[in-house]
Amino acid sequence: MDEQRMIKKALMQGKVQISGHTFLRIEKRGYTRSDMINCIMQGEMTRTTMYNNRIAFEIEGCDTDGLPMVLIIGRGKKPAKYRIVTAMPPIHKRFKRII
Repeated sequence: MDEQRMIKKALMQGKVQISGHTFLRIEKRGYTRSDMINCIMQGEMTRTTMYNNRIAFEIEGCDTDGLPMVLIIGRGKKPAKYRIVTAMPPIHKRFKRII
């Protein structure tokens, strides 16, 4: 099973976590839980990176308003769990849709 399907499955099972600090930072950027869910479900995985000695995945998608956004999700300590690292607008050249 590919990683994006596993992330979607974990989301449906409630195994995608987000810390309080991360959620507050994401809220300051104007994103909501619905935006993050929409990005995971409708977006596409574009890159795999390392974050804090764990594998992280960049998902490029859209928020609920149809505007582009990027979500970075890292693997948790357990294999079937994931953690949202950050969400941001795509403002760098490496992204497909740049604001």
